[in-house]
Amino acid sequence: MCPIKQPFKKYHALTSPDLKDNKRTHEPYIKMLDGMLTIGQVSKLTGVNKTTLRYWERKFDKFLVPKRIEKSQRQYTLKDIEIVKIIKKLRDEEYLTIKGISLRLKNMYSQHEDDK
Repeated sequence: MCPIKQPFKKYHALTSPDLKDNKRTHEPYIKMLDGMLTIGQVSKLTGVNKTTLRYWERKFDKFLVPKRIEKSQRQYTLKDIEIVKIIKKLRDEEYLTIKGISLRLKNMYSQHEDDK
C-alpha cells in the first residue's frame, strides 16, 4: 500500500524573523515591534496556548482586550502582553482560580487608577 501524503499546513506569516523559531524573544526586541503582535506571536512569547489566550479574553474582558484588524485578527499591545504574563503568573505560581485572578487584576488596576 502506498502511504497517503499529508497536505502541508499553511503557516501564518510572522512579521519578525526572530519569531519564526520556537525560541523566546528578548523584551527589547518586542518593544521595537511597537507591541502589535498576533495571537500566534504572543503565544510563542509567553508560552500560553492560543486557545487559552482566547479563553482569557472572554474571562478577563475588562483587562485583556486586544485590538481587531481586518478579518477579526487580534493585535496585542505591550500592555496586553504584560496582562497575559500577570495572569499566567497568578495561575501557575499562586494557583489562583479565574475568580481570584479577576479580583487580583481588579485590585491592581484600581490602585493604578487611584495613583493617577
